[in-house]
Order: sequence, then C-alpha cells, then structure tokens
Amino acid sequence: MDPITADDNLLASYEQVEHVILATGLAFRALWIVQFPDKYSDVPSYIIDSPYPFSEYEQLSHSVHDLIFGYEEMYGALQIHIF
Repeated sequence: MDPITADDNLLASYEQVEHVILATGLAFRALWIVQFPDKYSDVPSYIIDSPYPFSEYEQLSHSVHDLIFGYEEMYGALQIHIF
C-alpha cells in the first residue's frame, strides 16, 4: 500500500507514475485479449501466447487498488497538514 516512490524514498515524478499506469493498462489489455482472442485481430503472437492466466487480471487489479489507496491516504494526510 505504499505510493510509488523513487530514490531516497521521495515520491515518484508525474512522468514515472504515468509510466507505471501505462504499463499496468497494457497488462490489463493483454490479459483481456488472451481471455477473449476471437474478438481481436492483428494481435502480436507474444500476447496471444501469454503464459499468464486470466486470473492474473484480478491480482493485478488488487495491486492497482493498493497503489491508489496509498495515494489516497497520503493525499488525506497532506490536506490535514495544509489546513
């Protein structure tokens, strides 16, 4: 449940967070395509032949929830200190 951090335990930059979100979104998309391959055409074979089962979709969603929750907690703590 820790937010995304960089070196010296500082919060990650906006660009780093964007990369994490993009990578997570691509992973969700790939897992979805593997589950429903007939609905998609012209997909690279490395996605169709993925060794990851669709059950990873749920695990990944829990990991994303933990990341978001960490930021929500931190944002709430910042508001308390600011006001």
